[in-house]
Amino acid sequence: MKKQNLSKLTAVFLALILALSLCACGGGQNGDTGSGGSGQESSEAVEYTVTFMNGDTKLGEVKVAGGEKATGYEAFESQPDSEFLGWFETPTFLESSKKDLSTLTVTGDMTLYGSFKSTNVAEDTRAWYVVGASTSGGVLAGSNWANAAVAEADREAYRLQPTGNAVNEMSITLDMYAGDQFQVVHDWQWDGQKGFGAFTQIDETQMANGGGLGGTSQTSNVNVIMDGNYTITLTTDPDNPVQDTMTIVRNGDPVNAPETFKPGPETTVSVKGSWVEDWSDLRELAPVEGDGYIFTIEMELDAGTQLCFMVFDGGVDTGLVLKDENVTDDASRALLGDAGGNIIVAEAGTYTFTVDAGTMGVTVAKA
Repeated sequence: MKKQNLSKLTAVFLALILALSLCACGGGQNGDTGSGGSGQESSEAVEYTVTFMNGDTKLGEVKVAGGEKATGYEAFESQPDSEFLGWFETPTFLESSKKDLSTLTVTGDMTLYGSFKSTNVAEDTRAWYVVGASTSGGVLAGSNWANAAVAEADREAYRLQPTGNAVNEMSITLDMYAGDQFQVVHDWQWDGQKGFGAFTQIDETQMANGGGLGGTSQTSNVNVIMDGNYTITLTTDPDNPVQDTMTIVRNGDPVNAPETFKPGPETTVSVKGSWVEDWSDLRELAPVEGDGYIFTIEMELDAGTQLCFMVFDGGVDTGLVLKDENVTDDASRALLGDAGGNIIVAEAGTYTFTVDAGTMGVTVAKA
């Protein structure tokens, strides 16, 4: 009898322990912290800030719950004497950065720039030109980066002409080849230049950021990476340059074959670089005897020095500029930094540069 009673007590005791453990598990299932609600219900929703700008002027901001659409921004879309064209993530209104706030869900803090086109645009009396260089004999070689030596009459070949489609809209169509470089300038001057970052529409399979002296993408050279016949269209607002728009469209293959430069007895090569701030120190290379049109120079340079080579014929600048892309052999490239534009030496030291004016190739050696 005692054994039976002991067995019953043991069974009751085990059942009680099991019941208590089930209650404990049930209480933790909802993440109860003692307040009677679940952890999920007590956590606060994430909130983000959307800031709205007109150029450098802040128009206002709205708070938006994560994953929701912004509201209350419509008041920022009205400016005096202006037509609202949309919100953009880039201050230059790059078309690919345009945002439709009626469908956009906000997942983080963001700044949007409003495009407000004046309904009272002043006439642009400036002359705008595409200028640059071509190592392949393209038409850009003659523009010679808006060199003052280019005759007034010859500059007309590079001038954008009014389209008649809109106020201050002008364009130019020309053949360009891989390796060509260019920017758009007004009045054959470099103040207010427009480079890669100034384009509001550009195909990066055809054009690339080539860097330059300006320090920003707005003033960077545009590198052509696909041969073609291109139309550049520029629309300006002289009173509000932030509203300027610029596009480039490839129409098809080049219409004309490039005129390949052929060096002659009067061909010379010079180098300039960042060892002086304004790149004004032009040093002529020495011809290599008996080796055709090959030129060389030895230079003591600091690490990070940038440079490029210019080709002259009969004392006249041909517009041909040799840069990083003209250095192709592995041994030379190992001595250079990642430029994407000008040649940049990686380390301080004594360098010998050799230029072949026939192939437009540059080789580099370090003592």
